Amino acid sequence: MRLAMPSCVHILKSAGSECTGMLRIALGLARHMAPLGYSTSILFLGPGPLAAEVTGAGVPCAVVSWDGSRRDLRGAFATWRWLRRQHLDVAHMHHGGLAVRAVCHAAGAGAVVQHIHSCILENAGGESISRLRFRAADAVIASSRAAARQLTGCAPEVIYAGIDAPETMPQAAMASGPFRMGLLARLVPLKNIEMAIAATAGLRARGIDAELEIAGEGPLRQELQLLAGKLGVAEAVRFLGWREDVSSLLASWNVLLLTSTTESFPVSVLEAMAAARPVVAARVGGVPEQIEDGRSGVLVRPGDAPGMTAALAELATHPEQAAAMGEAGWRRARECFSFDAMALRTAKLYAQCLSR
Repeated sequence: MRLAMPSCVHILKSAGSECTGMLRIALGLARHMAPLGYSTSILFLGPGPLAAEVTGAGVPCAVVSWDGSRRDLRGAFATWRWLRRQHLDVAHMHHGGLAVRAVCHAAGAGAVVQHIHSCILENAGGESISRLRFRAADAVIASSRAAARQLTGCAPEVIYAGIDAPETMPQAAMASGPFRMGLLARLVPLKNIEMAIAATAGLRARGIDAELEIAGEGPLRQELQLLAGKLGVAEAVRFLGWREDVSSLLASWNVLLLTSTTESFPVSVLEAMAAARPVVAARVGGVPEQIEDGRSGVLVRPGDAPGMTAALAELATHPEQAAAMGEAGWRRARECFSFDAMALRTAKLYAQCLSR
């Protein structure tokens, strides 16, 4: 017999900063599914600073060391042992394949739900997720229609990530002073941050006092700093490292940039919309499902630095247009991407799985 309050464990690859977006989703579900009768905990399959954030949020969590493979028997056993103690009803996997799903079932999970957050497999050289198979998964969640279209051999449920947008619209960015652009991303090739640096140089060549702040860390930092110097914008491009104060950064920016070559449903775009900041983004993956082009932001062709420069110049010289886009994005975030809606759809999926 199952407990009156069913339990859910969210499983993430690690507590490293690269899992920040997935953790935002897991913590939001933990908050919004409690009134629906679910207790939530989080399991990281590797160490990192995010565990302290979860503890600070009052959500139970644990860290084990497992690479998610059948070869690492010690890690698999540690994971099984911790899960077994939770008497879990639902294992909500944000990471892992068949081996992790098998361990969840062996630990007594009533349902195993696989959540797909990307359109590619980063650890497999950027291959499409179309080769994934989901044996031993009771349900599959795709974070966007773009991701769902690539999944074959299953019928994924598209559930958009949620955001807690404030009831009162945040103040528009200052129209005076430098045009401050921001980017929230890991410094890795698929984020194509070179495009943002090139756009900064293009704006300054037009006489626009543009500044770019990049919040994130990764192996390309030195290379990107050298590029900024080569393009003559070293003093206008600031590398902030990994930052947790995203809301204060967004409040200080005029616009958020997204330059990735692939995305499914980036949380950073939702965060900018909730902060009433327009987004200028590459038209990739599920981004067009978030941004209404010309209304809550501007979409440009992937890799089109001149196109991004032109879109940013338009916003820099027409602050009233930028403010209107920011307001439209805030309204869209509240109406279409609330955590309440995400929690309700997720709870419904859990119930369907547990009733089978």
